[in-house]
Amino acid sequence: MKKLNSNILIDVLMLAAMATVSGSGFLLEEVCRRGVTFLGLGRRMWADIHLWSGIVLVVLLALHIILHWSTINTFFKKTIPSCTVRYIVYIILLALVLITIVPWFFYCLTL
Repeated sequence: MKKLNSNILIDVLMLAAMATVSGSGFLLEEVCRRGVTFLGLGRRMWADIHLWSGIVLVVLLALHIILHWSTINTFFKKTIPSCTVRYIVYIILLALVLITIVPWFFYCLTL
């Protein structure tokens, strides 16, 4: 598959995952507040859909970043000329990613 086609596919899948996370989050809030079901699914099922679509989104985002790493690195080299400051920014971004991912591991271990 050509690089452009794979980028488009990843972007479309990320858009679908974002829409699913947003929609399921909204529905989850409504289902919890009213104590009803929607499309025959209760709170627990909407929570699972929300969780797994979020996991898919983060995995696709990581793949997107990996595929565009040279562009991202070039941007940071031009924007932040100091190598030390640039590495500090990379460490902060990595910490933010870990803060996002680690709670899912704990949640999945408790299932």
